[in-house]
Amino acid sequence: MRKNTLLATGLLLASSLALAQTPYTEDSTFRGLGGKEGIKQITDTFLELVLADPRIKDNFADFDIPQINQRLQEQFCEYAGGPCKYTGKYRDKTMDGAGTVRDMKSVHIDLKITDAMFNALAEDLQLAMARHGVSTETSNRLIARLAPMHRDIVTAHAPLAPLQPDMGRFLATGGVSMVEGAGGGGISPWALITGYGTRDSWGGNAHFTRVQTQDYSLDTRGVAVGIADRVELSVARQDFKGDLAPLNLLRIQQDILGLKVRLAGNAVYDQDRAMPQVSMGAMYKKNKGINGLRALGVTSVRQLGAKDDRGVDYYVSATKICLEHSLLVNGTLRATKANQMGILGFGGDQGDTVKLQPEVSAAWLAHRTLAIGAEYRRKPHNLGVDPEKSYYDVFAAWFPAKQVSLTVAYANLGTITVFNPKTQKGWYLSLQAGL
Repeated sequence: MRKNTLLATGLLLASSLALAQTPYTEDSTFRGLGGKEGIKQITDTFLELVLADPRIKDNFADFDIPQINQRLQEQFCEYAGGPCKYTGKYRDKTMDGAGTVRDMKSVHIDLKITDAMFNALAEDLQLAMARHGVSTETSNRLIARLAPMHRDIVTAHAPLAPLQPDMGRFLATGGVSMVEGAGGGGISPWALITGYGTRDSWGGNAHFTRVQTQDYSLDTRGVAVGIADRVELSVARQDFKGDLAPLNLLRIQQDILGLKVRLAGNAVYDQDRAMPQVSMGAMYKKNKGINGLRALGVTSVRQLGAKDDRGVDYYVSATKICLEHSLLVNGTLRATKANQMGILGFGGDQGDTVKLQPEVSAAWLAHRTLAIGAEYRRKPHNLGVDPEKSYYDVFAAWFPAKQVSLTVAYANLGTITVFNPKTQKGWYLSLQAGL
């Protein structure tokens, strides 16, 4: 029983006590929370959600909820910039006012708090604020100041190799599935690892994406798995088709195997640091030939001038989530010889060397379930028959639950071949389902 009490103490104080070390005098957050009365209502709802949350409710048996409620109200008010002072002290793992004051790390070292537990509290706090009409901007500012405590409070790992994924990360923090299968935006990979598995677990998803322009369509089907929020593995197949004569019978397929490894940083928890999350990845691509142009004697991308029908893209991505400003930014540098992502092969008569190509993404976190943004991706020009131009899009990604997301975008893919010089523009739709 005492162990559960200690754990409950640590979990709830994770959302307030450490913040006493950082004074906040600007009161926009306090006003955004509704002042003292709003904070009281939010705290009441927060504790109701915590005590009903199957992920963490068992840790709060026989706990003095009214006492912690009052202390949380004081602390939220003070660190939101309100006219309050936190009167409680956390001493030697008890709440009776006796004992030696300890720092947050030493207090929590024995409480065995995991990533999933920490995130569950933060999610319950987000929901409590939403129920009381707190704006997304104010809610995100609160979570931004809460998140760095993860370093001192999360001191334990869950048992290794759980049979079920824990779904323990924040909503939307795995991104969506891009057109080459990796986790990120629609046309560029991000440093985020796909799925919702924490460092103690794993997560996975399957996706279907369609890009439809005036004259072509591109379908991508794939699956991806994120392991320990550190490694991502993905498999995807692209199916490119022509819709307009004389290329209406055109069909090109490509298989893609992806690997991504997080090297440093954490896009969510490092809110008080300039360091982004940084990952390195590789995509092995195998073009499966050209169908529908046999009458023209074309069955291989090499007959269009490509040097090879397979290749590897290497990339480094850096992602920063700035919750204080409800903003996600990502930069990717890709080393590639791929023509139109590899759909038209690799290298060509205009060049056969690896080129570094920049990719940029930015998204406004309009709501905890909605991100709106834009992307840009530069591409090499290796083929004389392919006056390749940069890709860009504007998108909206909706996350109604961790098990599903829907992304809609308007994309510009530039020109595809000299046989059809029109700039190809159209809709992008992607559905992702996961566990």
